[in-house]
Amino acid sequence: MIKIFYFLLLSSLVINAQTLTFGVFTYRSAQKIMEEYTPVAQHISHELNVSVLIKPLSQEELEKEVEAGNIDIIATNPTHYLSLQKQGKTTGDIATLVKRYGDVVTPYLGGVIFTRAKRRGDIRSISELKEKTIAIPGESFLGGFQAQAYELLKAKIDVKKDIRRVIYGNHEAVVNAVLSKEADAGFVRSGIIEEMVFEGRLKPEDIFIVNEQNFSHFPMKVSTNLYPEWSIVAAKALDLETVSKVAIALYGYKNPHKGNGIISGFTISGNYFDVDVLARELRIPPYNHVPAFTHEDIWQKHGDDFMLFLSVATFFFLVLAFLYRGARFEKKYAQSILNVTPTPIIVTDGKSLIDANTAFLNFLDFETVEAFKSKHNCICDLFEDGDTQEYLRANMNDKSWVEYILENPHAEHKAKITIHGMTRFFKVDVSVVKYKNLFRAIAFFDDISQLVNQSTIDTLTGIANRTHFNLLFEYSLSVAQREKTSLSLIFFDIDYFKRVNDTYGHLVGDDILRHLANLVKSNLRKSDIIARWGGEEFIVILPKNSLSSASHLAEELRKKIENEEFAVVDRITCSFGVTQYKGGESADELILHLDKLLYRAKANGRNRVEVG
Repeated sequence: MIKIFYFLLLSSLVINAQTLTFGVFTYRSAQKIMEEYTPVAQHISHELNVSVLIKPLSQEELEKEVEAGNIDIIATNPTHYLSLQKQGKTTGDIATLVKRYGDVVTPYLGGVIFTRAKRRGDIRSISELKEKTIAIPGESFLGGFQAQAYELLKAKIDVKKDIRRVIYGNHEAVVNAVLSKEADAGFVRSGIIEEMVFEGRLKPEDIFIVNEQNFSHFPMKVSTNLYPEWSIVAAKALDLETVSKVAIALYGYKNPHKGNGIISGFTISGNYFDVDVLARELRIPPYNHVPAFTHEDIWQKHGDDFMLFLSVATFFFLVLAFLYRGARFEKKYAQSILNVTPTPIIVTDGKSLIDANTAFLNFLDFETVEAFKSKHNCICDLFEDGDTQEYLRANMNDKSWVEYILENPHAEHKAKITIHGMTRFFKVDVSVVKYKNLFRAIAFFDDISQLVNQSTIDTLTGIANRTHFNLLFEYSLSVAQREKTSLSLIFFDIDYFKRVNDTYGHLVGDDILRHLANLVKSNLRKSDIIARWGGEEFIVILPKNSLSSASHLAEELRKKIENEEFAVVDRITCSFGVTQYKGGESADELILHLDKLLYRAKANGRNRVEVG
């Protein structure tokens, strides 16, 4: 596959005389769209030696034109991209817009909720939007409606029932409608306010931002979460060679002009996890006929999207590697791509670090690559030992991490890194291009902490859930067996917990579970693992800990819990079972033995420790 792409990348940029039609979603006036995208079209035309025709269209018109085979390239918002992708009408996202606002470039967008500053003061929070008239550009606008609708949904406000929506067609018309008192408040995408102020069409003191959010890396006014900027995709009918060359042209585009809302360049495909969640929760295409998102089916629902993201990332690696092997002006483009990409990326020769992007340096809290290299020989210095065999260090043996990944291309590679007390999980992919005697590996660290946490963390207590415990337990047993070290276990639950729930209610019960989990966790070593087994039952893994030490710890925990003051109920007690791995027992056999010990503690009067 690499050789095929490499051939495409090095092939001549001369394409048979043709015209590429570039369909752009008209989130603003057709004139504004032409002003915004003409420099991009001219750049593609120059790089590919073809004519590029821009067509500003609504989303409905875009879909019809794609279906008819009249569109080659599409620029649209991320929710529309997801819908097109699910319909099988387009390729994956080949690039994401990077916009400039003054001195700031960003690959993100958000939604703004605003009202008149001189209004009576009855709209200063999301909850006060109920029963109000809201001006919107349209319901298919991510930054102009969907992002805000999701924030309202989280505040228990139904945009279909609890507010009056008036569609004005574009963002400028929304602003004018609010200022002229046709609407109580308005929804527009981020950057519109700043652009209208820059153009002298709006004074900042004339409006008030509702639910204003502050992001250190995003200085524009915004009221919602941030999402990836617009997606550039190709029609399925467009041949692979042309798609590849369009992508390379987009990554090489760099607008030197300053201003507000101009397209500065393009970067790797954004992470569409939050966009997908939004679409599911709002029941908008492509999820207008499916149940809402739940954590239980996260992998089933996001597997295809995640694989799509990785395939696009792989293509990005190849483009970047191609640029890095070339002349100085190509490396300049490569560096610009690196630094506008929000995901940590490094360039290595397989042994030492050559370059890294701003996101990588910011995450590790270093100002320069040289500063990082003065402290560490390799990023692998920071890889923690794996919780399970799926993390890198558990599998590397004597190979370098780059070699290990390249030799196991079909395996899923994860790295666990803790910086300043915060642990993050990364999906690691490496792509390599060899040119003459030059070897370049581009490593992409996709932050999957949210996915890992949702599949491994008990949402109530914040500790490991039972599924993740099973993986951790198997790994701990294998380490104890391989290294011939001790391993002990503590199993405990709350005495008479059903009585607590029946008397005080489940909310009080939930508070007790959280309090108990934090209390026990604070009295464990960093290497110990606590998990919620189920209901009011908890289990602790104690690596390199003897049975006598484990029983002593269990007794100390029992006393601390008995003397701890809990809200509402004041006091609770727990019963404990303690055992040790002797070698040869299976995980199921150990759990069964622990269960018997816990039952014995209950039968002998509760609030006690049984060891065996």
